[in-house]
Amino acid sequence: MISSHLITEFFAWAPLTVLVVILVVAYVMTRGEKQVAAPIGKTYSCARCGRRGVREHMVPVTVEGAVVWYCGRCAQTH
Repeated sequence: MISSHLITEFFAWAPLTVLVVILVVAYVMTRGEKQVAAPIGKTYSCARCGRRGVREHMVPVTVEGAVVWYCGRCAQTH
């Protein structure tokens, strides 16, 4: 017969044990991943030709509530 003290101890330690197991599994799964460095400057891609440029060289255009970025060349033909 299982005593009530054993059941109480099990349910007292179960959440901590599960947390430790989850943390160990997460650590083992992510320890080999390389960290990606953040880009120095944020660039935007032209919605028409794909050319990339900094924000100052791009033209924002609102299309159906979304902001679309065009390079100077494509913004003139839009």
